[in-house]
Amino acid sequence: MKYRVLLVGGGTAGHVEPALAVGKWLREQNNSPAVIECEFLGTSSGLERELVPNADFKLHTIAKAPLPRKLNATALLWPIKLLLSVFQSLLLIRRFDLIIGFGGYVSAPAYIAGWILRVPIVIHEANAKPGWANNLGARFSKKNTVAFASAQSTGRNWRDAEVVGMPMRAEIRAVALMPQGEVALLKSKICTQLNLDAQAPIVFAFGGSLGSRAMNTAITGSINEFTKLGMNLIHVVGKANLLPKATKGYAPLAYVSNMAELYAISDLVIARSGAVTCAELMATGKFALLVPLPIGNGEQVANAVTLVQSEQAEICENTKFNSDWLGSNISRLLTVAKSRSAKGNTFTNQLDAQAQLGEIALSLLVGSKK
Repeated sequence: MKYRVLLVGGGTAGHVEPALAVGKWLREQNNSPAVIECEFLGTSSGLERELVPNADFKLHTIAKAPLPRKLNATALLWPIKLLLSVFQSLLLIRRFDLIIGFGGYVSAPAYIAGWILRVPIVIHEANAKPGWANNLGARFSKKNTVAFASAQSTGRNWRDAEVVGMPMRAEIRAVALMPQGEVALLKSKICTQLNLDAQAPIVFAFGGSLGSRAMNTAITGSINEFTKLGMNLIHVVGKANLLPKATKGYAPLAYVSNMAELYAISDLVIARSGAVTCAELMATGKFALLVPLPIGNGEQVANAVTLVQSEQAEICENTKFNSDWLGSNISRLLTVAKSRSAKGNTFTNQLDAQAQLGEIALSLLVGSKK
């Protein structure tokens, strides 16, 4: 039996990376009697335009129709843009047996098209507070799933959603289970590469997939304090931002491909609280200072609160995060992080999320062909 699955989501890593993890899991099931073909629906301007082809999946694109946040001339044209996106989705989706949606610009028109064509829909909500596209799709999907249990209390359409965790990259799952002896060897190797002290604690700071100028300014302004306290600082500034000069104990990087390894060797993480970042922190058991970006419907704040409640993070408001605040708090944060790490990782249930979501998809596919 041959099945065709369309994975829908685009724009940010929080939509694309979980979709890729599920797509790879489904592709690995092709040694069974069923043949599963996975393709992606996204935009021509988001991260998916690079990540999806690099993972050897076909990417289809449609016009994006983001929900207007305020009433203006652009908002008046939004219904037309949405109708265009729905029409483009209808032409594509009629060739598929199942839609798995992850939110983002393209998801709402895809959900509408799937409902019109009666193509079964599975939705995964990565954030603790669902976005408008998934809230729309949750009304007529066959199955709703969430990464955070707290999302179940955000509306009646999510009450019966299944908590599956966050589908994530295989390398994140691998470091989450890495023995301490291997972590020590890895730390020594990376510190040698970056000219850092392998005996000193490591703080790993980054501002999301594209970087954050505001966070970069606060972090670079605190370098002297990190050095005085004998800490290593690995700082990912983002490709679009100016790369600072490396100094003793400070390793600035434009971009990293070994994110999982840096999680593994870090004693403290400083980051935004996007859905993927929070799930990866949960899976690897790392304590973090989270600086939520006040965007959208407040999902980054909700994500951060979930980790705080689990004693795995502290929050600093975006407006308060500066070099003075960081310099005054970094020693205390590192002490808290070491204390939390001593308790071990209690979030290994995050590690099989793509399998859980994949199994749900397979059951719906088999049922639809009977």
